[in-house]
Order: sequence, then C-alpha cells, then structure tokens
Amino acid sequence: MAPKRTIEDYGHNNLVIMVMVVVFVAGVLAACQSNQSTAAQTPTLAEPTDFPAGFPTPDPEDFAACMAEGGRWEVLGFSGPGCNLPSSDGGRACRDSEDCESGCLGDSNLVMITDRYGPPIPDHARMDELNEKYEENVGLCSPWQGNFGCQVWVEKGRYVAICVD
Repeated sequence: MAPKRTIEDYGHNNLVIMVMVVVFVAGVLAACQSNQSTAAQTPTLAEPTDFPAGFPTPDPEDFAACMAEGGRWEVLGFSGPGCNLPSSDGGRACRDSEDCESGCLGDSNLVMITDRYGPPIPDHARMDELNEKYEENVGLCSPWQGNFGCQVWVEKGRYVAICVD
C-alpha cells in the first residue's frame, strides 16, 4: 500500500496551480448560475427615465416619436440631447457629401486611429497617403442624419477630417 501524501509532497508550485484550478471552477459555476437567471429576461428599449444622471430626461412623447421613427436619443453636439434619425441612403457609395442626405463618411477602418486613451481620431498621414494614391476616394453615406464629433469625410473624392459640434 502506497504511503499517504501530504501537501508538502506536492510542492509550492503544484499547490498554487491546484488553488487556481479550484478558483477557476468556482468562477465558471458562478457565471453559469448567473446566466441562468438572466436568460429568461427579454431586452427592452430604453425608457425616457433610463438616462444617466445629468442627462436631461426627454419629453416622453418626443422620445416615443423618435423611437417609432427608428431614431436614437443622444447628445447632438453642443445643442444637447435630441433625436438622431436614420438617413434614407445610409451605406450607399459616395464621393462627396452632396451625394448623400447627411454626409459622405470615409471608411473608419482605413482612416481612423484607435487607441486606449479615447475615441478614434483621424489618421492624417493615412489620409494624405490615400489622397495621393487615388484620384478619387469613395466613402459611404452616413446611416444617421446627425454626425457629431471628429470623423473623416470624403469631399470631392478627397479624405478630410471634419469635427462637428
């Protein structure tokens, strides 16, 4: 018969690994249990009272009308919160904002820099490179009527950074 093993027989590293496995299994079981309780919940649209502190509560009728038209209630630059409605031609190819109801946006994957410190910003070096390489660049009509913040637009076939407040 083999002698009984003690914790000292496993060594420090093995003990640490065993503790990590136990903690991991406990975490997985807890996550499974919490998923079961939320699985039955159905997502709902935001109500006018669901906005963060300091965000003015919209008039319920204005909010309902906005949602009924497929809009988003959001901060619209310096004018404050309001309804941002979808554009009629969002996603259509364009070479200038005059081709669109709202604006001609450059492909953010091509011309924006994303870092961990804030929102994406225009990549001016990449825009210059594309403007030199191609006679006319193509963008997509914005899916929204309001386009606030700094974005890259296509104007007369050229990438330009425009900030709208």
